Amino acid sequence: MSHQHDSGQRMLLEFQARDAWNQRNYAAAQKLAEEWAAMSAANHEEESWWNASFLVSECLRKQDLMNESLAVADELAHHPLTQQSVALQARIFTLRAFALQGSGDLTTAVSAARSAVAAALTEPVHNAIAIEAQNALIASLAESVLLEDAWRECLVLAEMLSAEPNSQTSGLGYWAIGNVAFLLKHITEGVAYHQQAAKNLSPTNDLDLWARFNRGSAQFRLTAGLIEPETLECIERAELASSIVGGTQRDQLELRLNRAQWLVLTGQFDAAVELLSAIIDQKHLLAKHIAAQAHFLLGQAQSARSRDTEAIINLEESENLFLESGAEDRASAARALIHSLQGLRG
Repeated sequence: MSHQHDSGQRMLLEFQARDAWNQRNYAAAQKLAEEWAAMSAANHEEESWWNASFLVSECLRKQDLMNESLAVADELAHHPLTQQSVALQARIFTLRAFALQGSGDLTTAVSAARSAVAAALTEPVHNAIAIEAQNALIASLAESVLLEDAWRECLVLAEMLSAEPNSQTSGLGYWAIGNVAFLLKHITEGVAYHQQAAKNLSPTNDLDLWARFNRGSAQFRLTAGLIEPETLECIERAELASSIVGGTQRDQLELRLNRAQWLVLTGQFDAAVELLSAIIDQKHLLAKHIAAQAHFLLGQAQSARSRDTEAIINLEESENLFLESGAEDRASAARALIHSLQGLRG
């Protein structure tokens, strides 16, 4: 009777944890998943413990606790259940890749994502697992500015998605492909893939995801230098959706960074300096490569206002942070702008 009671309690905890996850209450989901994991361990239910621990790691990542998420993922990676299952290995490597990317460790993120894809290709696994692994690889390559490598992986993903029915999974895939196309200045393809993503991602089904998509689409449009009305619409849709669903402090800072980049690109430098200075005051909440971008934009805005000494200080900090995160091309761009300003002063 005691075992039946424990089993019922464990199932209840699992239901409550997943419900909290679906409601995007990640702190509550984490606590419930930890209780679920502890009860599963006490009853020697390894598969249940594995699933609970995986959810704990996901919840930690969603709360921007990347190192903590990695610690749980690493524990799962060495568990016998993971060692015996290619699908579970692919899921763990994917989880590690996203957490590493979130912490700004881009080189290691690429390595983890390649391992995820390799595991998914070792033998047939669920298509959604393979697609998510491919997404992680593309995202980490794109963040590392290894764009040609990322585009080759995008073509692989596009082929995978051609056999996939319309779904949120497809939307995430087309979003990733569109991002890389924008970065490569393949503007027409970027727009087309983001339109495909928009067809599969609905504000009605998941307003939080819709907000992140529009924030991400705006970010990549801005990176590609697109300052058309559609870009501003993406920023405004993201701001509106985020005002409804909330989100972490990091989410809000990244959304404000998009607005700041729009201000820089449209020549509104005084407003950009004010906004970017406020963002940098909280840069400890951002991944290194995102904080580097904030310093880079502030340097650009300050240089446009002939505040070259301050601009160089921010650009040097940008260069250092980009180097620490493995984004060497972006560091080179910061260094080039520093040399340009020093030349003007010389």
